[in-house]
Amino acid sequence: NEELRKALNMDKLERIEIFDNAHLFGTYNVSGMVVYVDGKPAKNEYRKYKISVDKNDDYGTMREVIYRRYFRVLKDDLPRPDLIIVDGGLGQMHVAKEVLDSLNMNIMLVGLKKDDKHATNALMTLDKEIEVPKRSNLFHYLERMQDEVHNFTINYHKQIRSKGAYSSVLDNIPGIGDKRKKELLK
Repeated sequence: NEELRKALNMDKLERIEIFDNAHLFGTYNVSGMVVYVDGKPAKNEYRKYKISVDKNDDYGTMREVIYRRYFRVLKDDLPRPDLIIVDGGLGQMHVAKEVLDSLNMNIMLVGLKKDDKHATNALMTLDKEIEVPKRSNLFHYLERMQDEVHNFTINYHKQIRSKGAYSSVLDNIPGIGDKRKKELLK
């Protein structure tokens, strides 16, 4: 955590919120948010988001999840993160920044830049890149956070997908109502 704080030249870094999006060919769009407090996962603060934009639109998904999260933070006076990490490039960062600006929230925002093997190799701010050496503690820390948000989001995605698969198969059979559908699903 300390290395990340130094790399980003921040005064304090206690709370980090990390986002990841998942979809299947533009359907079952979901986002996940994991929270790290003082370098450790705060699992009770993780959040799942079912996204209303049901098409392959990463920017729309990012816009929706960032808005929903930080509107809620303002409305319910929840703890604000010191840092937001989005799993995406400059485009997604600009969208997230736009939303934060519209809510008058000034929160440090970074993206994770990946190499051609899909491994993180740099942190991106809106105006610069910070190289992250492969064998460094910072690299492993970012990788752990990335795996955590990815697995959390993918598991939620699988839940949504399997629910969708059951209901749609049974919905198309005449004579099966809600009650029988529940029995069959059991």
